[in-house]
Amino acid sequence: MAGSSNYTWRHALQLHSTLSPFDSPVPGTHKAFADMKAKPVSWVRKNIAGMLVTIYGLQELASDTTQFTCFWLLHGRGDTQDSMGYCAAAMLHAWKSKRQPGQRGLICITFDQRNHGSRLVDDKANVSWKQGNPTHAQDMFNTYSGSAQDVSHLITHIPSYLPAKPTDHICGGVSLGGHATWQVLMAEPRVRAGLVVIGCPDYIRLMSDRAIRSKLRSCTDTDPPGLRFLGSEDFPQNLIEAVEKYDPAGILLGELDVVTGDDHRHPPSDAEKARLRTIMAEKLAGKNILCVHGGKDRLVPYAQSEPFFTWLKKALDAKTGWFNDHGTTLEDFIDPAGMHEFSGVMRVEAERWLCDLLARDDEYVVRGSKL
Repeated sequence: MAGSSNYTWRHALQLHSTLSPFDSPVPGTHKAFADMKAKPVSWVRKNIAGMLVTIYGLQELASDTTQFTCFWLLHGRGDTQDSMGYCAAAMLHAWKSKRQPGQRGLICITFDQRNHGSRLVDDKANVSWKQGNPTHAQDMFNTYSGSAQDVSHLITHIPSYLPAKPTDHICGGVSLGGHATWQVLMAEPRVRAGLVVIGCPDYIRLMSDRAIRSKLRSCTDTDPPGLRFLGSEDFPQNLIEAVEKYDPAGILLGELDVVTGDDHRHPPSDAEKARLRTIMAEKLAGKNILCVHGGKDRLVPYAQSEPFFTWLKKALDAKTGWFNDHGTTLEDFIDPAGMHEFSGVMRVEAERWLCDLLARDDEYVVRGSKL
């Protein structure tokens, strides 16, 4: 379960291990994928750039496959790469059931996020303020920000370990992996689509809310609570600067002319639109994004993502949007009964989105990395 460390998979996270990821328990966030224990797919572990990487689905590639997509799947906080094996199997089975002869193939790839699984250094850094980690905000951000950079590094080197060069790349993640997926989308031009499951594109809103609910001292001595949180030892100035550099909301909303706390509700000025269009054209042009949320999620509440989505949807609106001519799409789906989990309802949406994406006849040009 996200937010608490889980050592269950440690024995399997070795290059020479013959123990299948599907012999591992299904994590609490993935109960909707329990049926995949009976429907495993092929997998192989590789040492790529000094990281343990698991590749799913190579043996299932059809003989008529001439192009294939890499789907990078990022796990949640406290889990390991093997927790995403069930998701990988589900996505591969879903596409196999829909794929027509000659259409692109699919493989899925997982690796341990920084300070997790085979890369664990300090377990305390993976827990929250309530669980006794005073640097929770710093630790969580630099963990998944680093993992997002790892995706770019691995995309560069993965072709050397595959039977052919992938046609394109998409990225998806759950919870911590969802946060990381947003950063991959913003930073990596070779990733053309993203699946964000119970993740958030606005780190400052997410952590400000969590800090208030955790009753941190920096949040309890003001009225309303939290006025001194940003810039305090709980969320230092250097972290704010990192958020403005890598976080989607930090990049796009951090320098708006209006600074009132509800900046997302104000239409950008013409000067802002010109500035933002250049940034968004570089980072989001042509990208297809699906975000799924739990309506009852208390760890990553939808309310903390909603302001950013409201702003971005206005920019992308087909009729009135000022950034509706670059092929960027955003689907924002809420499972009303969903908790902090990749629920069955979310799974249906994710599989539908993926199959629609892969079935398109468009020729996708993979842009080069700028990292």
